[in-house]
Amino acid sequence: MSAGRRPRIVVVGDIGVDVLVAPRTPAVTGADVPARIRTEGGGAGANTAAWLAHLGAEVTLVARVGADAAGSAAVAELSATGVLPAVTVDQDKPTCTVVVLVENGDRTMLSDRGAAARLQPADLPDLDGADHLHLSGYVLLDPASRPAGLAALAAARAAGMSTSVDPQAAPALTAEFREWVRGVDLLLPNADELDALGGSAADLVTTGTARAVAVTDGARGASWIDVAGRWRAPAQPVDAVDPTGAGDAFDAGLLVAWLGGADPAESLRAGCVAGAAAVRHNGARPPTAVSRR
Repeated sequence: MSAGRRPRIVVVGDIGVDVLVAPRTPAVTGADVPARIRTEGGGAGANTAAWLAHLGAEVTLVARVGADAAGSAAVAELSATGVLPAVTVDQDKPTCTVVVLVENGDRTMLSDRGAAARLQPADLPDLDGADHLHLSGYVLLDPASRPAGLAALAAARAAGMSTSVDPQAAPALTAEFREWVRGVDLLLPNADELDALGGSAADLVTTGTARAVAVTDGARGASWIDVAGRWRAPAQPVDAVDPTGAGDAFDAGLLVAWLGGADPAESLRAGCVAGAAAVRHNGARPPTAVSRR
């Protein structure tokens, strides 16, 4: 990529709706519990794409939504953030919806991927002119959409693009995941996901799973390892309001810095700054992109 040019990034992942539920009192089975409930734009791929655009990248998001009002609104909202949606409309399944239960700074997610689970290799656009492909692990973890994720990685490599993958969901990770992403330029797990993948970033590098691994570990900050060495960056001091989307924002901050020529230490710091910005407000998108429905 030429110096000074905005990175051109293709993100492959989900676009959907987050329903954020914050109970005002502890939830009790059978009770009518008062809560603050909001609807925000969601989907890990869409969140990362929105943060990438917010941070100055040229971004295309490859996704699938339902032929419903939620899908139309989600695509329009994402377009307004500066993301170019390469979206297929599914006539049979609804738009991806995630209920996010937020309590004491923690979150529990109840997910219905809907149309997102039906992403197909045929949905992928021509990658000519793009610099980098970022893949959400949810695409690989669902058997229905896995062929599209594998095809995206193969097409990016054939086009000479760099690649990154965020595993996304520790409980669903198995040894097979390492084979699906083998040779990726940058793997972006959090500490729990790293444990699920074997627990050693160095092993992921030496065995060829990834050329570099950048790991987030909450308040302990983030680390990067590749064949050249190890780097660390501290977490940014922050009063957390909502952790939803922090990892997606970290990915975006790191990728924009790294693709712009920053070294691993600088890239980690940029990721931590973006992740901290995400947790300062409700919702998973940049503050200017947060919906107020």
